[in-house]
Amino acid sequence: MDTIRVLVADDEPNYRSALQKVLKLAPEIELVGMAADGREAFDLAQETEPDVLLTDINMPYLNGLQLTNRLTRIMPELQVVILTVSEDSEDVFEAIRSGAIGYILKDSTPKDVIEAIREAMRGESRMTPRIAKLVIEDFRRLVGAGRPTEEEHFYELSKREREMLQFLAEGKKNKEIADALSLAEKTVKNHVSSILRKLHVNTRTEAAMKAVREGLV
Repeated sequence: MDTIRVLVADDEPNYRSALQKVLKLAPEIELVGMAADGREAFDLAQETEPDVLLTDINMPYLNGLQLTNRLTRIMPELQVVILTVSEDSEDVFEAIRSGAIGYILKDSTPKDVIEAIREAMRGESRMTPRIAKLVIEDFRRLVGAGRPTEEEHFYELSKREREMLQFLAEGKKNKEIADALSLAEKTVKNHVSSILRKLHVNTRTEAAMKAVREGLV
């Protein structure tokens, strides 16, 4: 089992302590550092070179969104998961634009936090269900009746890829898609990679949002 090196950034001492206990539940996770503010996290990330950064949004000096933006520019292999109390759709969109791959709330279970880290390491996105619902609803409102039609944005997606894109827009994971379509999980992973390439996006979340925005699902 490969080790996942994780850096935590949160300005609340009690929550940092709680996260430390949660991460110990997963033997493959190695906690390489804990930062109390964004500036400290920025320095620690470059020093420890983590695989995954687990960060809050509201922190002194650099907030989590600014931190994500700066680090993903200079550390493209770093995966960032936002762990916050904010359900503001603008925060969610800015986190995605900044390069975060996951967005979960602080009331998530320890299992959800650990799974978000594991999925980030695999290049998969995780969102708390009500955050995912909020994102989709906001996009539908934004594009409204005037959203571009499929014909206006042509993508060479196969019938199978369009089918999978619908699952991605619903927030389904590879295993869930594989089970629903009676396919091998590896086959699904290959199709998802192809979808991301054809849509010119980097993450499943971006693919889902683009699919809704441009009427592909």
